[in-house]
Amino acid sequence: MGKVAILGSGNAACSYSAYLGKRGHEVHLWDQPCFWENLAPIKEKGGMDMIGVDTGFGPISLVTSDLEEAIKDIDIIMVVVPSFGHKTFAELLAPYLKDDMIVVLNPGAVFGGLEFLNTVRKCGNKAKFIVGELASNIFACRRSGPTQVNIQGKKETIETAAIPASRVNEMIARLDQFFPGTYVPVKNAIATSLGYNNLIIHPAGTLLNMGRIENTEGKFDFYWEGLTPGVCKNIEAVDRERIAVGRALGIELESFIEISQKYYGHPERKTVYDFFSRSEVHGGWGTYTAPPHMHTRYVTEDVPFALVPLSAVAKLVGVETPTIDGLIAIASNCNDEDYKTTGRTLDKVGLAGLDAKGILEVFEKGL
Repeated sequence: MGKVAILGSGNAACSYSAYLGKRGHEVHLWDQPCFWENLAPIKEKGGMDMIGVDTGFGPISLVTSDLEEAIKDIDIIMVVVPSFGHKTFAELLAPYLKDDMIVVLNPGAVFGGLEFLNTVRKCGNKAKFIVGELASNIFACRRSGPTQVNIQGKKETIETAAIPASRVNEMIARLDQFFPGTYVPVKNAIATSLGYNNLIIHPAGTLLNMGRIENTEGKFDFYWEGLTPGVCKNIEAVDRERIAVGRALGIELESFIEISQKYYGHPERKTVYDFFSRSEVHGGWGTYTAPPHMHTRYVTEDVPFALVPLSAVAKLVGVETPTIDGLIAIASNCNDEDYKTTGRTLDKVGLAGLDAKGILEVFEKGL
């Protein structure tokens, strides 16, 4: 059995920990001391219960807020936090990362792996470790109680990239012990970044339901009720712009509906509206699933850490993104924040001023 450190204490981090613990792996679960209240009940119980598509108890070997303790004698680290935590976690990990260690972002959003590496380099660490990036979380899940997770769905395969790109197969060979057959190598982390499907659905779905969210405090089914035909046409427009940017960078991306069918089945559902207005994994549970306000992660994460870098790199390669740019403007207005400035800018990921050839070289070779 393997040994892994999982960093984070939210929905996905807890699901990863319980799932792997149940399968006999030695799991070290860590988060910052300010989130100890998330960790304390798990430590007391010794693990977490799972409900949903997987059930039972997942023991967790170590639960701690001491990072050095969490990663001692471990060479595979899974970072399972929202995108706005990537830079902070990179700074915290920088003193400890060594040659041939693996740090995987689950997921990296857009250029998260590159921001992580750029941050570690700025901290003075020049070690030849591998930064991995997934296009999405392996689970659709929720932390449904202090010591319980609800795993609503598990992806059979997930697009996986490494920086430098040449080390992806080496990385997957070492990760496969945890999720056998799940990790599918792709050309580079441009593919996983632009394959991050939350950027397609969350901002448009939330911002175009702004009035309803603010009036009802999110008391509706986000997918089954909120993703109306008109909203879905805008989601599809974001998807077309994303695919055009990928093509300009030499990456042929699957469409959002193709990704959704691959992850969750139902090839008979041909459009975004057909799929998500009745996706059993995403809604129809008789509970409210919409965000309660506009400061939801669907906006505060997926706009600054996904749409912003995507729009910026589109301009470098000469691709117009009017729908994406409009969503960034609307999000910035409603939350009184200039996301183009505060978000994941090209300077923060080390791509400022590069052309398409220079961008590709960074992803291929690293920083």
